[in-house]
Parts: sequence; C-alpha cells; structure tokens
Amino acid sequence: MATTKTKDDKRITDLQVRNLKGKISEPADKDQKRGFGTLLFERRPSGIVEAYYRQRVNGKDVSLKLGTYKSNPRAAGMTVSQIRDKANEYAAIAAERGDVKAFIEEQEAAAALKRAERQRLAEIEASRGSFGELFLDYIESRRQKATAGVVKELERLYQTNMLKPHPCIMAMKARDIRPDHILDILNPIWERGAKVQAERMRSFLSAAFNHGLRAENAVGRANAKSYNLENNPATVVAVEKVSAPATRALSDAELRHFWETIESTEGVGPVMALLFKFVISTGGQRIFNVCQTTWDDYDLEAGTVRLIHRKGRGGQTMSRPHLVPLSPRAVAIMERVREINGCHPWPWTTTGKQHIVVSSPRHAVADWLSSEHAVIEEKQIPSFSPRDLRRTCTQLMQRHGISDQLSDLLQAHGQTGVANLHYRNNPEAALPEKKRAIELFDRALAGVLGETSAQIGNVVTLKSRRGK
Repeated sequence: MATTKTKDDKRITDLQVRNLKGKISEPADKDQKRGFGTLLFERRPSGIVEAYYRQRVNGKDVSLKLGTYKSNPRAAGMTVSQIRDKANEYAAIAAERGDVKAFIEEQEAAAALKRAERQRLAEIEASRGSFGELFLDYIESRRQKATAGVVKELERLYQTNMLKPHPCIMAMKARDIRPDHILDILNPIWERGAKVQAERMRSFLSAAFNHGLRAENAVGRANAKSYNLENNPATVVAVEKVSAPATRALSDAELRHFWETIESTEGVGPVMALLFKFVISTGGQRIFNVCQTTWDDYDLEAGTVRLIHRKGRGGQTMSRPHLVPLSPRAVAIMERVREINGCHPWPWTTTGKQHIVVSSPRHAVADWLSSEHAVIEEKQIPSFSPRDLRRTCTQLMQRHGISDQLSDLLQAHGQTGVANLHYRNNPEAALPEKKRAIELFDRALAGVLGETSAQIGNVVTLKSRRGK
C-alpha cells in the first residue's frame, strides 16, 4: 500500500530519481532533521544516477558514495529505499560521532588490522605441525643417532600402525592430540596380540612428543615446523608390561646336533650355516654385529675381528668397538668363508650387494627347525631363535667354570658407564683377557662337540700361532 506524501515531506520519490536531469537532495536523517548530512542523487553524463552522503565538516563539503540507483528490476544497483537506509545510518553516525568519513576510515583501519591479525594467526596455525609431521620429525632426529635398522623400523611402524589405519589422527595438529588418540593407535596393536609391540609403540610415541617439546627451542634446528606442545599425551597412557626374560638355551646335545647338521639343511646356504658356526665359535657374539662386518674388520693372521656395538640409547653416536679374539676353529671357518665371498666387501653376504639382513638368520633357524634334523631320539627340538645361541654360549661358559667377568668381557656385556667410556676405552688393552676367555670357551665347546683329546691336541693354540 503506497504511503501518502505530505507537503512537509522532503523525501525524494522513485519517480523523481527516474526522471532526474541534474541533482536532487533530501536530509539524510530518518526524521529529516537538518545538520546530520544530506542524501544527494546526481545523474551523470552517462545517464547513470549515483547517490552520495554529503556532510559539511570544518566548512568543507565531504561526500561519501552510497551506491548507484537501480533504474529497473533487471538493472544493477540499489533502490531509493535501500540508498536512503544507508544514508540514515551515516546520519546516525554523524549525530553520535561527528565526522562520518573519519569514523569510517577508523573502522576500516581497525578491520584491516583484524584481518592482518587473523592472517598472522592463520599462518602460525599452518606452520604448526601435525601429529604425522611430529613423528616423521622424530624419525629424522634419530637418523644420525640410531642405527639404520632402528630408523627403518620406526618408518615401518609409522606406516603400518599410524598412517594407514589412522590418517585422520595423523592429520591433526600435534598439540591437539589427547591420550584417547594414543589409545586409538595402541588398542588395535594390543588386540591383535602384539603386546610387546604395543609397549614399544607407546615408548616411541612418548619419545616423539618429548622431541617435539624440546625441538622448538633447539639451536640450528632444520625443521621450521612448530608444534606448540604443552604436554606429552603418551606419558599418561599405561601399557601392561608383558615382556619376560628369555630363558631358552640349547642343551649340549641340541647344540652339537645343530652344529653337525646345519650345513646339510635344505634352504640354508653355506654362508649362513658358517655364520652360525662362527657366532658359536666366538663365544656367542651378537649375530647382527657379526653380519655387519667387512673383510677390513678381520685380521686372520693376528686372529681378531673388530665388531662395532651400537646397543643402547646412544645409537651411532655412542658406538664402541669390541675386539674379539678368534680361536683356530673360528679362523678356519673364516678361511672357508673367504673361499666363497673373498671377492665381496662383506664376508657375510648371500648376494654380494649387501651384508646379511637381520631377518635372514631367523628364517634359516626356522628352516632347520622344520627339517628332519630338528629331532633327537624321536623328539622334536623345541623352537629357538638365533639370539638364543648367545645365551647358550653364556651358560656353556658358566657350566665350565669360566668366570662371569671373563664371560661378560668376551660377549661385551656391561661395557658401558663412565669408567668404561673415559678410561677403559682401549679395545686392545682387554685383548689378553679375552684371549684367555676364548681359549677356555673353545675347550668347553670341543667337549660339547665330542672332539677327542687327540683332535683337541692337534688344534694349534692362539699362543703357539703368535710364536710362529
């Protein structure tokens, strides 16, 4: 219903604007009070009618464009009513604040500051690393400290236990991770029966968050990601301890049977079989440390091999050499290996391209256990792992009266600590005691293998070899 315009009503009509030739104005205030600015319509030479709010400030006219008049329903622009509403808003500002243009400029400047602050916070938020990025950052931090095998295992655990089953959790910001997210990762591992892995996984997750808490304040850090962590959500998650001390050791009969048949086992190559015999002959050295050696580590004339131990938190940065004396039995084994692999950098290789990997000895033992050889007096020999050969040698020394001190020295047990790091750090200084240990061990091993006194007497001792 159209409103009736009184003679005192100075509001401009749509018809007036549509037929406008030059300019026309009305008070900008909604009650048409004067002193709060003017609403001005002006037709341009192009035929377009533009609307302005005009205010007199300090004796000068100041104009603010309100918009373009919409001449028909399909045209762009604003209706007279819409333009008037905007002019009314400016008049209200004039009544309260005075200079409308100055007020609008202040508002725009404040809005620009807010936009800049939002942009800054968004950039900070974008730079904050995700949970996945935190764990990968942790892996990179271990690359120069841990062994290549440890790093590879961390990468495998990340793919199988974190990224593939939980991509959404991995994409979350690290600072937003809560204990329930850690449980979401660990529970499936536990439920599939991998309880030891669940415990190790929790330790790795805790270590990753500890790394993140320290990393942002580290000088010279390469990764620009920040995590803004306030706590470690993995520390409050408890995983039941399920690991128990391993006790499997081969009996004398089992050890002798393994020694006599491993070279004739289908699926076990000659180098792998000799690796087991060499590990046993050296008093149970760590099998993977032996696998990593090159020919340069062996001095068969002097009867020694140099192993590098990287066990413990120090990893590669705390690696320590372990000089192991070789019995004539062990030297004879190495001479056989040299006939096979003397042309390769590593004695213990089946491809010539790399040394034997850690999983291969396990598979070889499994092949032997599933063969016809793993039977004594019609009874299946209980399962064991390559690591159990080390324990077998330890207990063999114990049973034959070799002191724990000599046994530990030969197997490099307990060779850490301040005194060993700073004082007892010359591998050659301990060699005479180790040679005594290996001679005593070899006599015990000869007894287990059923070698006769004549056979033992025909073996040239290390001492007589040195005298040549």
